[in-house]
Amino acid sequence: SQTATAPPRNGQTGLANQMPPGRLKCRDLLVKGARSAREAQMTGLTAGQLQRFRDDGYLVVKNVLSESDLADIRDEYHRILERACAELAAKGVMRPLRSAGFSQRYIEAMGQLDDMYLLYQHLDISLPMLRNLPEDATLNTGPAVFRLLTHPRLLDIAESVIGPEVFCNPVQHARLKPPRRALAGADADSNVAATDWHQDAAVIDPEGDETEMLTAWAAITDATVENGCLIVSPGTHRGERSPHCPGKIFPAGIYIPESVIGGERIPVEMKAGDVLLLHRLTEHASLENQTDDIRWSFDLRYQPTGQPTGRACFPGFVARSRARPESAVTDHREWAEMWRDAKRRIISGETAMRFGGRWDGNARLPICA
Repeated sequence: SQTATAPPRNGQTGLANQMPPGRLKCRDLLVKGARSAREAQMTGLTAGQLQRFRDDGYLVVKNVLSESDLADIRDEYHRILERACAELAAKGVMRPLRSAGFSQRYIEAMGQLDDMYLLYQHLDISLPMLRNLPEDATLNTGPAVFRLLTHPRLLDIAESVIGPEVFCNPVQHARLKPPRRALAGADADSNVAATDWHQDAAVIDPEGDETEMLTAWAAITDATVENGCLIVSPGTHRGERSPHCPGKIFPAGIYIPESVIGGERIPVEMKAGDVLLLHRLTEHASLENQTDDIRWSFDLRYQPTGQPTGRACFPGFVARSRARPESAVTDHREWAEMWRDAKRRIISGETAMRFGGRWDGNARLPICA
């Protein structure tokens, strides 16, 4: 009887089947060699790390950012703080600062302000989520924070999880959290105070529900139980989206009710330069800062290019593309212009400022009372 021959796949001619064994082996070695060379250049996750992330829904990756990287960010933020506080003092909103050093000057400034956004918005890396965005709305689009967003090691790690087409999702924030005592006279939401239990997938519009969004929580200072590190509930990413309640003070400050939060709760202490990866469905929160210093981090998010961001009014960008390398944004000035254009469109009414609201109906539920 004759042996059936499988037809060529994917439009191949079947030439490989006709090649001498030696040439075929040589070609395979060349392909494997090219792949190994590219992988050797990457500093993403190991197979073991990737498996732990898939099992637990979170993973700490140590020493992602160097001391030079951290100093670059600190220098940029020192300049912003000095400029913003000088402007606020000139307007009579606050007194000139007397403390020394970035941390203590920031704490002193926040302690003077009833509206913390007067200062915080200069430091954040997103426009404020306001239905009526003012003309003076601002954010930090400086070169140092752009270098953080596009840091090769961060992109390698993101590529390990979501694949080679890496898009920087605009749901991103700087978190500079002073001691809780310094916020006694201010309305304090999760940008500067403790963060309630939530899933990151719950803060975006429903159009992004299936987007493979990855959170990279980058520690700029050490994060400890005392200064307000994150707490996670391992394995909760294997369930569905948890019900959230609208915030009692800030409606956009949604939270998972206590009766719904997963059983195990683990504090995640980290050193400056470490990065915590979170699955979009992993339940997490942060503790209060009970120290005399700040706790500083960035919430960065990445996703496969082409999927909805869940916050269409704000601009994301291609951070890396293996298929089309030229499509990646590599200049912070281009990124800054994207934000200026988004602000113009929102203020003019050309783009609707859509946010929140999906959990408002839960306010009537007993678990949210």
